[in-house]
Amino acid sequence: MRIVLTRHSDQTGDLEAGLRQAGHICVHMPLTQQVLPEDRHELSTAIQRLEQGDFSWLLLTSANTVRALVSCGWSGAVPEKTRVGVVGPGTARVLEQRSSVNVPWMPQDHSAAGILAELPTPDPGTELLLPQSAQARPVLAEGLTAKGWNLTQVTAYATVPLSPPAVDHLTPELTGDDAVLVTSSSAAEVWATRHVSGVRVLAIGGPTAETLSRLGQPADAVLSTPTADGALQALAQLDM
Repeated sequence: MRIVLTRHSDQTGDLEAGLRQAGHICVHMPLTQQVLPEDRHELSTAIQRLEQGDFSWLLLTSANTVRALVSCGWSGAVPEKTRVGVVGPGTARVLEQRSSVNVPWMPQDHSAAGILAELPTPDPGTELLLPQSAQARPVLAEGLTAKGWNLTQVTAYATVPLSPPAVDHLTPELTGDDAVLVTSSSAAEVWATRHVSGVRVLAIGGPTAETLSRLGQPADAVLSTPTADGALQALAQLDM
């Protein structure tokens, strides 16, 4: 089966590798790209404070966040006293490639809900740096603040549509034997504008599925985990 991934090839990693190992053909159809903020002063200041040891924790919620920090001058180094947390294995893999951090903290549930449920309770006044996408939902930041973290939240990047979207080139080739794996809410917003019919659509997680439904393009299946195993289970549910 051909599975269309709405990411660039350098962002699919273990997800693509697992699908190929299972015998599927993977095609890349990136719908969005990440750009650094026009005004990077706040982000640069946060990176400087991180390297100076001002934060007890650095929390990273996507591989794109890691790439953005490095692009804005982060050396990849963190002081010994600073703990680093990641949302899931994809973020951990990119972090290990780009930094000196080898074993970050990671929740068993690779989601914002998992972070909030499993992150240790902080001592009063404990400083945590949370760099995120400009489009990040507020639930994580609000939850961390409610749990007592002294939070510094900064915009690391913004996700914007590719122009022209790659879907314009691939759409004529898509058939009912193909599956499209929509890999983010931002990608879902672009996908929904193209009104492609006749293919099965998988959402990489709940937020992406919610976006697709809100825009009138509901997913045929939702991955239980944002991994190759999750995708294979979703495909099995669809008898594909």
